[in-house]
Amino acid sequence: MTLHSLRVRTVLVAPIRIGLGVLWLVVARFAGSAPAPAFIAFLVGTFGAAFLALGDPRARLVADDEEPGPVPSGATVAPRWRQALGACWPSTLGVTLLAAVAAAPAPTLTALLGGVSAGLGVAALVSLPRVDPALLVDPSTRVVYRR
Repeated sequence: MTLHSLRVRTVLVAPIRIGLGVLWLVVARFAGSAPAPAFIAFLVGTFGAAFLALGDPRARLVADDEEPGPVPSGATVAPRWRQALGACWPSTLGVTLLAAVAAAPAPTLTALLGGVSAGLGVAALVSLPRVDPALLVDPSTRVVYRR
């Protein structure tokens, strides 16, 4: 069984998301979006996604009465690159694909989607102090364990 550290995933995915967001803003400008609409769309996407990700009401519906169990014997922790890739799937890669498809026909939409990506990165950074470094997750089953 290969586990991922919730904290490491959060630390690794935040700069990836922010970097991709800025990249899509630049692509939107090169694809023909005017500066003001591109920047406004980027800001709306950033603040909107961060607000929605941090204020997700589904988090209140999850019962956290159950304490994470101990790490099973023989479990290993995945390398950092694999944890980063796992944290990017599906949200970061999905937003990136949508931004790529929109680049030529709708560059301002690409800027908005870049903002969504950056907003998810900002949300990851803001949530980082609340992520317990002792928690590990099995990405295939979503079961959480404590070191």
